Amino acid sequence: MTQIASQLFNQVRTWWTSLSHRGAIEGQALLVFLAAFCGLLAGYGAVIFTFIIEFVTSHTYGGAVNRMSESQWWGLAVLVSPAIGILAVAAITRRWAPAAQSHGVPEVICSVARHDGVIPPRVGFIKVIASGLTIGMGGAVGREGPIVQIGATLGSVFGQKFRLSARNIKLLVAAGAGAGISATFHAPLAGVIFASEIILGDFAVQSLTPIVIACVIADIVQVHVGEHRFEPAFQDLNYDFGGAWLQLPSFLLLGLIAGLVAVGFIKLLYWIEDVCREWLPVWWKRAIVIGLLIGAAGVLYPHVPPHLSDVRATEMAEGEQPMPPLLGVGYGVVDHALHLQPTKAGVDPDLPHYTPDKQVLVAPNQMIQEFIWLLPLVFLKPLVTSLTLGGGGSGGVFAPSLYIGATLGACIGIVMQWILPEYTPSPGMYAIVGMGAVVAGTTHGTLSAILIVYEMTGRYEIILPIMAAAGLSSLVASMMEPDSIYYKKLTRRGDIIARGHDLHALDHIMVRDVMVRVFPSLKHTDTVPEIVRIARENPDIESLPVNDEEGKLIGIIRAEDLHRVLDSDISPHLVNAEDIALRAPISVEPSENLIEALRDFGTRDVETLPVEVGKGANRRLVGLLLRSDVMSRYRQEMLNGH
Repeated sequence: MTQIASQLFNQVRTWWTSLSHRGAIEGQALLVFLAAFCGLLAGYGAVIFTFIIEFVTSHTYGGAVNRMSESQWWGLAVLVSPAIGILAVAAITRRWAPAAQSHGVPEVICSVARHDGVIPPRVGFIKVIASGLTIGMGGAVGREGPIVQIGATLGSVFGQKFRLSARNIKLLVAAGAGAGISATFHAPLAGVIFASEIILGDFAVQSLTPIVIACVIADIVQVHVGEHRFEPAFQDLNYDFGGAWLQLPSFLLLGLIAGLVAVGFIKLLYWIEDVCREWLPVWWKRAIVIGLLIGAAGVLYPHVPPHLSDVRATEMAEGEQPMPPLLGVGYGVVDHALHLQPTKAGVDPDLPHYTPDKQVLVAPNQMIQEFIWLLPLVFLKPLVTSLTLGGGGSGGVFAPSLYIGATLGACIGIVMQWILPEYTPSPGMYAIVGMGAVVAGTTHGTLSAILIVYEMTGRYEIILPIMAAAGLSSLVASMMEPDSIYYKKLTRRGDIIARGHDLHALDHIMVRDVMVRVFPSLKHTDTVPEIVRIARENPDIESLPVNDEEGKLIGIIRAEDLHRVLDSDISPHLVNAEDIALRAPISVEPSENLIEALRDFGTRDVETLPVEVGKGANRRLVGLLLRSDVMSRYRQEMLNGH
């Protein structure tokens, strides 16, 4: 038996080694195969990561919360749990993987944009441990950042092992990141859009196939062994938007406020990070002090909301206490906000799988109690999340954005219930819309926000207000803070990354706006000494145009063309301009935009493009377009945008 196992192992090892050599499998087929395998592992990785968090929680502050009724001393365990967790995480990440600290997604973006998708394998492993300890012991961060970084690391490792091109490694990194989102939130569509919109920065059709395959496989794993199975993350939501004009302004108002709150969260996150490092420069002191502040917030804020659903009340009667609303991911608070309804709202008995026991039904005159409990969370959650990351913890900011949006939306819904009760939907519906709006504002990923909220709630009936609020929130946030919560971290350390969508800054700038209108030219009969003289008089022009006797463009002479003649044994006086000119050069027209011009620069690998007008025999040279001028204008546009 041992001999058979040994032979089988050797065969598998030989097969793996043969595959890992470039060219063993056709490129696109190998890419899709690896994307599928990456999605499979990312799906199981999300399941394992969730198990780690739940295990750590039940043996630390979660278990202590359930025993606080026995003795108040258990509150001390809740108080110190975040400090111990952040201290351990800071020590681990400082020693083995600094990139695993903080919220992860910016590091993935940077690896794609700057390092050809190369991520050290240890980063994913350390990220599992660090984020599992941070969240499991009470850190107020999310799961999506870690699982994105874990999936991206898997994609990078596979790409490097199989010696793929830099482009394909980047696609595998994006596929792994999207698979992480798909498996974490049971949201395959959102995973595809997140990988394209946030990680890659473009929606190129040729990049979608591996990402789609990875997200599908990851979600299938989630369906079979994950926490959500076939159901959306937040179930039994009884809301609908019938296109009522009178309801739309309140959702637009929510989008406007959500955009402002999102900007506040971004600025607070990095301001807290700076303050923590300035006031507490010693890392272990910073971890302990910040951790104790987080623990104190968790202990002091009321754990039990003013009103409970029947399901929640039954669980409490059986001894399961609510988790502190400011510790951990906080999905309990989100679920509470999403199910908040005034008693007059009623239920829809025809809704599939609808269980009224999950609804939090509140009399209109008691909504003030819910407002008082939810409103401070809108401001305290971003503070506690910022402290968790500033103290050295590891985790994501996507889930905190969902949390902030849900509590903000519920509060605005309650206010609208007071002002216009006859025309206002339930506060829970505002909570759903608020989630999409705040996520769109913090990430600047409008499509990702819309789809992930839709897939997490399964309520397509309210997609229109989600779209309206998310679009307005993203617009407001991008006007006030050009960098998203992910890109802000990169620009703060000097990494200003240009993505595919950034090139749109050039689509409104025409060649005529940048071209050189006064330029030197050569006659086709000019000899090399004359060419050298004109080149020295115009050092900024790297390629000189050559015209025939009628003034028509023949070609261009590049610096390397001239050097090739000067280095030869041929007499310079025997060589004319037409002998060494690059014939039939690509030319551009003044009415083309700079994106088109950049494509032409790459086609012939030249530094100068002739600018011509007219057709056929009437075509004439009117200017030169220099690559250096185009790039200078591009940098100027990017700086103006920031």
